[in-house]
Amino acid sequence: MLIDSSHRWWLVVFVLGAVGAPVLHAFLGRHQPDALTGGSTVGLWYGVVGAALMLYAGLLSAVRKFPKRRFPGRRQAWLRGHIWLGLLSVVFILCHSNYRWGGTLEQVLWIVFLAVIVTGVFGLVLQGFLPHWLTTRVPCEIPYEQIPHICRIMRGQADALVDGLCGPAESAEAAGTGNPKLSAIAKGRLRALYEADIRPFLAEPYLRTARLANTVRAEEVFAEMRDLPTIEAAGEDVAKLKTLCIERRLLAEQERLHRWLHHWLLLHIPLSVALLVLGVVHIWTALKY
Repeated sequence: MLIDSSHRWWLVVFVLGAVGAPVLHAFLGRHQPDALTGGSTVGLWYGVVGAALMLYAGLLSAVRKFPKRRFPGRRQAWLRGHIWLGLLSVVFILCHSNYRWGGTLEQVLWIVFLAVIVTGVFGLVLQGFLPHWLTTRVPCEIPYEQIPHICRIMRGQADALVDGLCGPAESAEAAGTGNPKLSAIAKGRLRALYEADIRPFLAEPYLRTARLANTVRAEEVFAEMRDLPTIEAAGEDVAKLKTLCIERRLLAEQERLHRWLHHWLLLHIPLSVALLVLGVVHIWTALKY
């Protein structure tokens, strides 16, 4: 989600809470600052508010998982609240703990809590600049789920081009078919280069170690192809093969950026669940002891 003018009032709420909560905490503890522990009346109230903010942020998963259920407010409001109220919960939990690490359980809670915040901010930053970067680097962007299908189409086009030049790959009479202007040596070498480098490269998954994955080494492959005898007769088709390889590299770049854009959730969501579970354990132990 982009941070734009629609976040203005959420930002105001965050700033007021982030400034007001510590100021009020300091005012209430001005005579006995060490007395405002998590178990004090003031500390408990800060803990209740902080836990409520964390719970609100955690409910975003339920809103997304059950889109047909009626939740109060719009989905975009839940997402904005997830960001700003999640950040604000850090301030209230700090006040709840009286700015201390606490015991072992509390320290684990802090580590997980900070990990949730860091991964969330990291994902927010990625969502802020990666879509624009993706558009800049991959002008022919297509739906991510369609990439394997597009790769199959591209390889089919390449197969047809090479079969037209060299003859069908599995035909016993291939040497006498294909483009009659190409020599048999050129056909054999072109077919070998295609089967060894180009065809596997156009497949899914992407071969990052392939020669064609590197623009400099890819140019070497096509330079070798252009040096074949009588290849001038197939110049247009060779150029089309090169274009298909360039498009495959662009699709691979889109795949890479898409993974960066979404795979941070593989850390953020499990950490968030762990935080809520640890929070329940913390509350239970606090009430019990």
